[in-house]
Amino acid sequence: MKLGKPVLWIVCLLFCLAFAAGCQPKNAATTGGTAANSGEWLSVQDATGETVRLAKKPERVVVLSPSLLEFVDAAGGNIVGRADAGKSRIPDRFQSAEPVGHVYNVNIEKVVALKPDLVLANKNQHLKFRDILKTNHIPVLYLQPKTYEDVKEALTLIGKVYGTTDLVQKKAAAMDGEIAALRAKLPKVQEKIVILHATPSNVSVELDNSIAGSTAKLLGFTNVASGGKAIEGRPDKTPYSMEALVEKDPDVLFITSMGEHGKIEARLKKDVQGNPAWSSLRAVRTGKVYVLPENLFLLNPGLKYPEAVKFMAKDLYPEVLGK
Repeated sequence: MKLGKPVLWIVCLLFCLAFAAGCQPKNAATTGGTAANSGEWLSVQDATGETVRLAKKPERVVVLSPSLLEFVDAAGGNIVGRADAGKSRIPDRFQSAEPVGHVYNVNIEKVVALKPDLVLANKNQHLKFRDILKTNHIPVLYLQPKTYEDVKEALTLIGKVYGTTDLVQKKAAAMDGEIAALRAKLPKVQEKIVILHATPSNVSVELDNSIAGSTAKLLGFTNVASGGKAIEGRPDKTPYSMEALVEKDPDVLFITSMGEHGKIEARLKKDVQGNPAWSSLRAVRTGKVYVLPENLFLLNPGLKYPEAVKFMAKDLYPEVLGK
């Protein structure tokens, strides 16, 4: 049967509409991390590169890394369980949440027993639990905030989990404002810096993607180790070399550490300060050698990044920021 022109035009229009509808994206790419077009609450990629999908807004969340609790708190979220860690900051309103063991020794059976609809975990510490959580049909979102950008991305992602994106964006903007205001007070000089990391067994140099490296970058300092080849298994550090240090001759030398202080001092004296070239370094001659505290530069400062930035800046410019 031959179709008339009006009928043919309508058929073509319906076909085009159906084709366009079929081409609409079904993932988070065009919905800011949500998956509204597919009927899901959320579809995002975590720190492992895996796509995590949530059918609905989670109501029973367990957090395996206490450092992530402040992100959840800032997002106005609730939890039913959490891990413990002696030096971590646990918001008061999460103190009553069910403990599931220490952050480095999580009782995964207890986690499963809580029947969570989402687990928030640290990529480095808790990847070993992925299979058992998958077996029990429990979605897990791995995060690994270290640099300032990492922190803001994790905060944004957790805001999406709880549906409070506007709230966390205001928090991120406030942090940006604090750092910008601090930088505005400082001299427009790009100091050449180096960051030594000492443990009882060795000394290494921190790259820009370490906590201290990220903080220095926020201050506009030039890290003389920037672009160095990372140590295998330690992507934020490069090997220490006194020869390279003498060649770069930084204006400022920062030290971070991990372990027993007496043993760390012994290691520094043996590998660094005991070298005759140590006293020739500009930073040493001018007395610009500073030790950075563990709570801000070993443990991730999280939402206290502005505090870390201010601490590092005060070492160099006490006359501007006070002691």
